Amino acid sequence: MALFLSLCALHAAATGYTAAGSSRMLARGASFRGGVRMLAEGDSLPEGEFMTLDGKPTPLQSKDVFAGKKVVLFGLPGAMTPTCSEKQLPGFIEAADKFKEKGVDTIACLSVNDPFVMSAWSKDKDPDGKVVMLGDGGAAFTKAAGLDFDTGNFGGVRTRRCAMIVDDGKIVKLGLEEGGAFEGASSAESMLESL
Repeated sequence: MALFLSLCALHAAATGYTAAGSSRMLARGASFRGGVRMLAEGDSLPEGEFMTLDGKPTPLQSKDVFAGKKVVLFGLPGAMTPTCSEKQLPGFIEAADKFKEKGVDTIACLSVNDPFVMSAWSKDKDPDGKVVMLGDGGAAFTKAAGLDFDTGNFGGVRTRRCAMIVDDGKIVKLGLEEGGAFEGASSAESMLESL
């Protein structure tokens, strides 16, 4: 426990949180992974840059995705993998019209993959482009959000499976899975129920 409190104090000093602020963070369910505070409901998303493919690799700033918009963002360990391709992504594609009816401007998928892989996956699974594919090849955004987990030699650092409703850059609802598991917290159905 003393080590945990020391880590909280170090984090508070590094981020400018006061001891009281750190207690509030923990009280509302925030936790730490790899020394970085994981996002929680009520938090703002970190600033960052994604890569998309628009004829060529093109940077896309996070503010251009989230500012002034209601966005459903879901993260997954990897494009072209069985659970991601057969369970999580299809749910969001199938529910795209229902999300739009509930006022969602954008549905976006975050994964630690390069833009070529994300684009090929989109063409295969989502030819109508209902989901915006956000490549986070270096895992910078994923790490800043505390949503990273390491699969070792299998695939390195990946995005923890999650889904969230983001309103003007602020997380309204957050569903987290353990690592790459898919138990329903990060499903399209779960996000629809929260709108």
